[in-house]
Amino acid sequence: MTYPYLITIGMPVYGVEKYIRKCLLSVLDQTFEGDTEILVVDDLGPDKSMDIVKEIQTSHPKGHKIRIITQPKNMGCWAARNTILNEAKGKYLLLVDSDDYLALDAVEKMYRTAEEYQAEAVYGSVESVDEEGHSANFSQGDMKLPFKLLLEKDSLAAYANQNIHATLYNFIWNVLLRTDFIKKNHLRFHETRFADDILFETDMQPLIERAVLLPDDTYYYVLRPGSLSNFQIRNEIKLSEIEQYIKIYSYIKNQVKTLKDKSYYETRCAKVMIYMFYIMCGALKNREKIKPHLTNKTIRNAMRHPVRVREILRFKQQRAANLGFWFMGALPPFLSVAVLKLVAKKKKLM
Repeated sequence: MTYPYLITIGMPVYGVEKYIRKCLLSVLDQTFEGDTEILVVDDLGPDKSMDIVKEIQTSHPKGHKIRIITQPKNMGCWAARNTILNEAKGKYLLLVDSDDYLALDAVEKMYRTAEEYQAEAVYGSVESVDEEGHSANFSQGDMKLPFKLLLEKDSLAAYANQNIHATLYNFIWNVLLRTDFIKKNHLRFHETRFADDILFETDMQPLIERAVLLPDDTYYYVLRPGSLSNFQIRNEIKLSEIEQYIKIYSYIKNQVKTLKDKSYYETRCAKVMIYMFYIMCGALKNREKIKPHLTNKTIRNAMRHPVRVREILRFKQQRAANLGFWFMGALPPFLSVAVLKLVAKKKKLM
């Protein structure tokens, strides 16, 4: 299959007037000299983000590489990203959030690696920065990667689930993907208010057969104050937001049942329960701010294990952790919440 471009760089744009210039210039000023298209999806935001994009499109020497697609109405990031999947004409696709930015040699390094190893996915390392570009000392172990060749079926997912700790970030930005891999597997972004990238990665990761991890920082993740997930500085949190988190992580939790034949299945079961545990700890810590009230039953139901206890008893890996989560989700609601709080306090999460 032939492609008009080697790389498509796609970015949804909504309400990023303060950040879009730095992001777009980091894309245009890449050292990579191959044919590239930049898909900017206008999600009809309320500010002047698109005015800045259009000004750069006309003034920058490489501005002609920018193709703007305007959504029929404001639809959200998930829909903008699906528009990018539909419209991409590059052999490879790189998604960028328009409030972050790329290292100037990111595309060159990732493309060269993908071609050398015929990879379906190349993951770069991530540096977290504040709005001024200073290191935020937030980059966790799963964002700083070793050089790793994972060129066999299930090897990427096995690496990501080698233990219950985070070893590979589950965001979709900063991953160079072959577009034919995306199309062959009919991958799409789920309709959701947030975390559509995490759901996409959940669907995608078990399907990747050839991947490379790079230790080079190719992406700068900007920590914005007052972000959606920063509960601590907010006076009120809508129950519907917590329910959306539960829905997202329930999907991730239940997806594990499709992985029964995988070597990492038992560890993955524990890991997805840990994800939900942390979400519920955050909700309980801020419970007084949640309106209407978050019930014990909702919390207990969120903590239900996706696997039956008889199967867990046969586990060779992470049996104790999985049993602990199973019992937490099987208790009456008030006891389930009491146990969750006790464990959270011991781990200093509350």
